[in-house]
Amino acid sequence: MLKFSFNDTMKLCMAVVLLVGCASANAAVTRDYDAIATKAARFFHYREWTNAAAMYELMIEDSAKVCDTYAHAIVTAGMRNLPDYEMSLLERAQSQLIPLDSVFQGVRRVSFSIGQSSLYENFLLLVKERQPWLTRSIEKQLLGYYVFRCNAPEIIRYSRIMLSGAPDNVAFMNNLAYGYMLSGDEEQGIATYKEILKLHPDNYDALLVLGNYYRQKGDMAQSREYLERALTIKATPYVSELLGIGVDKH
Repeated sequence: MLKFSFNDTMKLCMAVVLLVGCASANAAVTRDYDAIATKAARFFHYREWTNAAAMYELMIEDSAKVCDTYAHAIVTAGMRNLPDYEMSLLERAQSQLIPLDSVFQGVRRVSFSIGQSSLYENFLLLVKERQPWLTRSIEKQLLGYYVFRCNAPEIIRYSRIMLSGAPDNVAFMNNLAYGYMLSGDEEQGIATYKEILKLHPDNYDALLVLGNYYRQKGDMAQSREYLERALTIKATPYVSELLGIGVDKH
């Protein structure tokens, strides 16, 4: 029978530890990222959220700067109702210097793709609560979401919020006017479009809306005034047809 001294035993133990460590390291290095991504996509497609989350964790571990992975992982966490985990994923993305807008747009795209757009809204509201220093950026994202959803009360609310910090911003003013019109408050909507023209006389959208509005009301004189101004900015067959004139194609 072979006998080992204490020193020989210690050397053998160290060798085993080194071999195990090398094997683990090699396993990590040779892990097939594409295969894991394929599994993650399959689990996500079939809504196996726990398994999908596990795959996204491995993907982030192996490649920490891929925005799309965080977006899918955040939506997956939203489907599991795990707000703390959503914030953890966002903070990890931030630590990798991934642009915040890219994360938001990724979450929007992924949540919309599975017919769960409210996950995007909920995520924005969660981040607004947990990271209040991002409020202005998030409110802009929320305004865009509510415009997409044709949610008149929220469009009006967030347009006013954004205008409080940028009172002459034509995009926010257009959103506010649109919100009023969508809510049925034509008086406020038309007044807002006219206010836009005071600040931005060549605003094509406002001119077109006003021209159409007065045309539908039977006030052809006012309609023509706005539509002719619109035509000088952008000569389109549509506006020309409303005015009853041809379009110079040359």
